[in-house]
This record gives sequence, C-alpha cells and structure tokens, in this order.
Amino acid sequence: MEKQRRVAVYVDGFNLYHAISDLNDPKLKWLNLTALSKSFLKPNETLVKCHYFTSIVDWNPKKETHHRTYVAALLANGVTITYGAFKKSQKHCVQFNRRCTFREEKRTDVALGVQIVADAITHVFDRMILITADTDQIPTVSMVKTLRPDVHVTWAAPPNRMRNAREIGDVVPDRLEIKASRIRACRLPHVVFDQNKSIIAKIPNEYL
Repeated sequence: MEKQRRVAVYVDGFNLYHAISDLNDPKLKWLNLTALSKSFLKPNETLVKCHYFTSIVDWNPKKETHHRTYVAALLANGVTITYGAFKKSQKHCVQFNRRCTFREEKRTDVALGVQIVADAITHVFDRMILITADTDQIPTVSMVKTLRPDVHVTWAAPPNRMRNAREIGDVVPDRLEIKASRIRACRLPHVVFDQNKSIIAKIPNEYL
C-alpha cells in the first residue's frame, strides 16, 4: 500500500480575507478552510493540519463579532488558530493633512513564518501549501526548501492576487490561484454544530 503524503496548509488570514472581500460577494467570506485545504489534496495525500493566522479587529464591535463567530466555526472544523494583534500608531494622513491614528497588524506574519519552519524541522508535513500573496514569506519558503529538500511546496495565491506576488512564483514552481468558484464550493454550512449537536456558530446575516 502506498504511503500517504502528509499535507499541512498555512493560511495568511487577512491576506486571504481582503482578496475575498474584493470579489464583492459577502457569502464567500463564510469559507470552510478545512474543505478548501482538502480540495488541494491528491489521491495519495492526507491533510494533517490547517493552520490559520489572524488578528481580531477589536475596535469595531460588528466586525469583531463576525470574526469571532467565524473563528468558532473554523475551530469546530479542526482548524488551528494563531493570533497576532493590532497596534495603534500615529502617522501623517494625506487625506486630512494631519496626524491620524492607524492600526497595523503585528506578529501575525512572523508567527506564520516561524510556525512553518518549526513544522518543517519537526517533520510535520511532506507537502506544505501556503495561502498568501505576501512576498515577505519568500525567506520562509526558501528556508523550508533548504532545511527539507524533500518537501514539496505549493503556493496558493488568493483570488486575483497571483500577479501581485510573482516573486513567490520564482521560488515556488508549483503555484496556483484560488478561484472564486473553488471558494464557492467550500463554504461552511449556515449553522455550525459541535459533536454534541449544540450550535457553535451561525452565518452573519450580511453574508447571506
């Protein structure tokens, strides 16, 4: 019997979210990352991990509620979550010609890169799939290829982001763009239950 190749999927949360948001189809935001991850698998492969990296938008109550609801749905479907944080900073705002408060996501990208390298070293996967269009992850991919030449690396660009990150394609020959049709086929059910049939999460009305 052929040995199953272990696959781990790593998701740059906000990078994927903004790409989906730009599709102007809110229901696509209710994405089942486990189903999406499994859609990439070949017959001789098994999914051992789907790891989602994100930060909670805690200054906007409505968005925070939607995000926490979504995270609960992902957890119920076996997704591993790692959180970063948003930090405030004062910068010059061209639009208003004055200093304004900006919020920047911190630690998420570093956590993503560190986790991938750690998992490579500890032989968690035989193939890794990275969902992002952030070229800052090129050193991560390069390090994995150096440490584990046997690992197959796949770069999955969020919708309409392939052109934005051509540099990643120079490092990773196996690349694909996630189409809206794939996302549409991998949405979560409107109501997510736990193993005891208790309701864990419901799709926000804005996503219907």
